[in-house]
Amino acid sequence: MVNWSDPSEVGKDYDVFLKLIFALFGVYVWELFTTCDFEWSLISGRRRFRWPLAIVFFFLCRYCMLFAFVGLIISLTVTTKVSALYTFNSWTGNMTILCATTSLMLRTIALWDRKRVVIGILGVLCLAHWALLYRTMFIVTSEWDDTLRGCVVTATNPSLLNTTFFYTMGFDLIILIFTAVALLKKHSARTDLWKLLFHDGLVYFVVSFSTNCIPAVLNVLNLNSKHTRSRFHCMP
Repeated sequence: MVNWSDPSEVGKDYDVFLKLIFALFGVYVWELFTTCDFEWSLISGRRRFRWPLAIVFFFLCRYCMLFAFVGLIISLTVTTKVSALYTFNSWTGNMTILCATTSLMLRTIALWDRKRVVIGILGVLCLAHWALLYRTMFIVTSEWDDTLRGCVVTATNPSLLNTTFFYTMGFDLIILIFTAVALLKKHSARTDLWKLLFHDGLVYFVVSFSTNCIPAVLNVLNLNSKHTRSRFHCMP
């Protein structure tokens, strides 16, 4: 059995985390590069603006994720104090989650032909989601450590983090159910399952829900938090 609280194991985990961040950053930059034709089509006028609000959330999601990666890489590599970088990383990361979920919600509302009941239910849940994630942007406090040349987390709120993770999972599940029902109503029983999952985008809702399970479970297990030190850099 692995002793997740052992300092050497924590060091290995940090090294893996560091390499994973750089790998995912490369993958994401490649994704932006290969799909930038959508942005160009809007700028050049080849594609008409539809649902402007959805487009705003779409662009916020794409580029907040990019800025979150950049800020995280900076925080993991620099050895000098960088003012407010932790807040920046927290804001961009949470905004990515919020905009992604909101974009999925807007698509679901469109599938239901903007019925007021659906807008009401999902709208209330979405407002609660925004309030919860905005609160979690400012729950971690840290102090500068001259020896480590980085920040050490001094206080946080694990209960609120757990609530945030599971609320996000629950909200994504509700969106998934609403989307599945709407798609099934629009298609006959003979509809190809492959088309329903991939062409109509249902699989993206499944992936979004599933990926939230990983941080939620790890946060509950709390495997090595006692000895883990954060190197995110302090606010002034």
